[in-house]
Amino acid sequence: MEKEKIAIKNNNWYIVEIIEKCEPVIRNENQDLRRVSTWGNFHIVKAETPKIAYEKAVKIGKDAEFKFINSDKVEMEWIFVGIGNLIPIYEDIQDGSEIMWEDYGFISNRRAERFALSEKELLENVKLKMNKCTTTNCL
Repeated sequence: MEKEKIAIKNNNWYIVEIIEKCEPVIRNENQDLRRVSTWGNFHIVKAETPKIAYEKAVKIGKDAEFKFINSDKVEMEWIFVGIGNLIPIYEDIQDGSEIMWEDYGFISNRRAERFALSEKELLENVKLKMNKCTTTNCL
């Protein structure tokens, strides 16, 4: 049986990581060490060049900014921070295709083995993420 594919023509697809944060509207802007909820959201964009992919990613990030009142009656806002990653997709995508990678450098074996999580941990993390998105404003 042939695998379903997403065809990549002219290398014009990219994975972009859009970094956004959520914090109160009324805040101390001078306090750089303040804690903010921060997300890296990965999107796929089609663009003729990396520069156009970047520009599209910035537009996606800015268009997602919004304000809301949380359960504590505090006015909050999601703010576009910037682009964390811009990765070209070089080959057709099918079940099992590698689409992203990260070079963790020349590190100890102990640290390398810490990256791998158990099946239970991974499934619990997915469940928590899915629950969080159903109970908060995940866009």
